Amino acid sequence: MSTPAARIADLLDVVPAASNPPVRPPDPVPEKPARAAGPVLAVTVMWGDLAEVPADLHVTGHYQSVVPAAAELALDEAISAGTRRLITEHTKLGWIDAQLGKITYFPGKGGTVRSAAVVGMGPLGTLTERRAGQMYASLLGEAVALGHVSTLATVLIGSGAGNLTVHQAARALARGFAGALTALGTSAAAPRLADAVVVEVDRLRAEQLHLALSEAAARLPQLRIASGLREGTGGLVLGPSAGVYALAALTGLAERGDGPALGGVLEGFDENVRAKIREQLARLADVRRTDLALTVGRPEEVPEGAVPVRMSVQSGVGGLRWAALTGRATVPERLVPVDTDLLRELVDRLTEPSVKDARELPDLLARFVVPPDFQRLLTDDATVLLELDRDTASVPWEFLAETEQAGDDRRDPLAIRTQLSRQLRTPYSRVMTESTTEGPLRALVIGDPGDPEKGHQLPGARREALAVHDRLKSLGVEVSLFLGAANSVRQAGFEPARRLDVLRVLLCGGNHIVHYCGHSDFDPTGAGRRSGWVFADGLLTAQELTLLERPPLIVVANACYTARLGGAGGPRTGTGPGSAAAPTAAADRTPWGNPQAALVPSLADEFLRIGVGHYVGAAWRIPDDQAVTFAEQFYGHLLRGGSDEAPPTVGEAVRAARKALYRPPAGGVPEDPDAAASGQRHSAWAAYQHYGDAADPFVRSGSTTARPGGAGGG
Repeated sequence: MSTPAARIADLLDVVPAASNPPVRPPDPVPEKPARAAGPVLAVTVMWGDLAEVPADLHVTGHYQSVVPAAAELALDEAISAGTRRLITEHTKLGWIDAQLGKITYFPGKGGTVRSAAVVGMGPLGTLTERRAGQMYASLLGEAVALGHVSTLATVLIGSGAGNLTVHQAARALARGFAGALTALGTSAAAPRLADAVVVEVDRLRAEQLHLALSEAAARLPQLRIASGLREGTGGLVLGPSAGVYALAALTGLAERGDGPALGGVLEGFDENVRAKIREQLARLADVRRTDLALTVGRPEEVPEGAVPVRMSVQSGVGGLRWAALTGRATVPERLVPVDTDLLRELVDRLTEPSVKDARELPDLLARFVVPPDFQRLLTDDATVLLELDRDTASVPWEFLAETEQAGDDRRDPLAIRTQLSRQLRTPYSRVMTESTTEGPLRALVIGDPGDPEKGHQLPGARREALAVHDRLKSLGVEVSLFLGAANSVRQAGFEPARRLDVLRVLLCGGNHIVHYCGHSDFDPTGAGRRSGWVFADGLLTAQELTLLERPPLIVVANACYTARLGGAGGPRTGTGPGSAAAPTAAADRTPWGNPQAALVPSLADEFLRIGVGHYVGAAWRIPDDQAVTFAEQFYGHLLRGGSDEAPPTVGEAVRAARKALYRPPAGGVPEDPDAAASGQRHSAWAAYQHYGDAADPFVRSGSTTARPGGAGGG
């Protein structure tokens, strides 16, 4: 290189390729293993795109309930025709059994990928090196048993989702494959499957993979690792890898002295600084590039459709167990020790918080319960999906804030800057349901169905229901409205909200949207508590909807806890759709807070189990005007947002409605005399929780078809 004003980009010319071999001598070839007594598998490491590698069977890993991303998404797109993605839809409908080692097959549409499969990895955050070895053994054993597969193409399953390093996953692959081949024995005929290709799209990781796999298989006679890295099509050099290659090139220049290229790069530095740089580069020359790693703080541009950041948060012995799946970082499982009493108090104070608590406690929430290295994932670069269990769902995660901002120099909350949605880990299996696909959009709206003689009347809920009715009709939706109890003041032109009449429309009406404004409660009778919506003549729960063949795509419920039905003293009435709860017994409390905090997850669980795609609920009382604003913004964006190329998504609609209610906290604002009412108005945006797939597109206004909802449960 003779150009005196060389740039770092120029140094990337030394990236190894078939036409440009590396300058550094190759690593020593491991000693040959003993001859295998049984079948032998030839393994090739290839730099390229999995979907563009010819093979009889293409395989990726699959976590339970996690929609495809990265290599799995590329494979999904390769086998799917049109916009409907097979693996994604099967995941949302709960049709993929992702238990460890369980394999699900998909036919290809022709082309390079003739047949695809996903192998189960279990729940997110549970894959260890030992379990990964079992998974690989199951994969190869079944691929051999198929009889028609001669070439298998896969990726290094387990190394890109936060659990295993490249070396750990490579050891698991080598041991698992070798174990499966050993189990075949020497008496059986040689299997048709003789070649496996392990594909990596990033160049540096491909080199690391080849090195790690060669070391792992050095003493395993059942495996023969092809020497050298093969090049396919579709390979990339990602930003961190490009930086490592640039450093490797600089070290080579440093070894040869301060030539014109290095001088150009260092031009402008003080001579003492240049000497120190050359000294450190000379030290780096002794380090293999496969042992180097760089972290890029933030990509220059976030591509449309960026991989969501998925975090799993589960309650466990000793604290909260976290795991993360992201296209931008590799992070293992974490255990955060949490004092239950402190967390319970934090949940209590952030559930219908005062202005002061809403301003000061979100930062504590992130620092107290989120692992430090997970906190950097909480940015507005991509959608955030939180996979929660029934206990951790009680935490008001919508308040999450970045912890890097100090003092009063704070950014807006994460749920305002990006789409933040929840998915519920539940023992219930997602039922097989059909979506409503005929006729115009239809909606069912229910307002103020409680018994006024028990103090359950809510004038604000009536106003919200009427406003939602008018807004949906203006957007071209056919609306059925049930308003007030049979023994309440009647509204001319609308039927009263009796459970039987509402159930008839739910079961027979083919509604895409259901909107409820009123009270909710737990039913303490029977085996286990169920939750539902309060009517004058009883509680309507998902139990009454189990025979619903075509569940609504979206349920929106502005419904808050009303204390025990018929409990001592009854509930206290309020101005919003919910009410202030009467004092509750200790038995009503959840591990992390009061029943108010647990109500929305409980209701979401009830409705998601019958096949509802999305559940949007308010976790505390909302002032009447703000409840109307949220509904109008949500439905307006959902039914008229987006473009012909990119239809609106449910997550975008929730975010737009939250933004319409959000007011940035101002430091030093004195508390209003009515602190509770002030807190409701200040934090209403955070009360709305969305359970479902944030990226799920919704039917447009005037359309005659509707998509299945996202996988909220399961």
